[in-house]
Amino acid sequence: MLVLRRIELTVAAVAVVLLVLTSLTIILLRLAPSAAWSVNAVDALSQYPSHFMVVAALLGGSLALSRGETLKIEVLNNLFSADRRNKIARIVSAVGLIFFAIFLAVIVRYLTIDYGPVVAFLYLPLMLLIFVKLAALSFGFLK
Repeated sequence: MLVLRRIELTVAAVAVVLLVLTSLTIILLRLAPSAAWSVNAVDALSQYPSHFMVVAALLGGSLALSRGETLKIEVLNNLFSADRRNKIARIVSAVGLIFFAIFLAVIVRYLTIDYGPVVAFLYLPLMLLIFVKLAALSFGFLK
């Protein structure tokens, strides 16, 4: 599990660095005089920041999920006993797993048919990793 976390952290860090570099490059190219090459470069590069952002967000969420650092509403969390909190956490994870499975089914069709196999090859392993972690949380394998 430690190797997987290091891989996730490394890929997330690379995605953030590439996000910053491509965004900075786009900004600098827009400041340059409007030449055909700069307009073409901006058009070519402008699709990548959103992909890098999604990869970084998915891996960041996956890392937070595996560390148990998911968002909580502490006021409600403190009203229940530890056993009840664990039961509620599993129920919420199970409901999240159902919704994420539906989302995964929709996104698989969108990525493979509408978008292209290269993008699907990038996003589907990330989505499956989050699905596996949600399943592990739902069944109490991750604490």
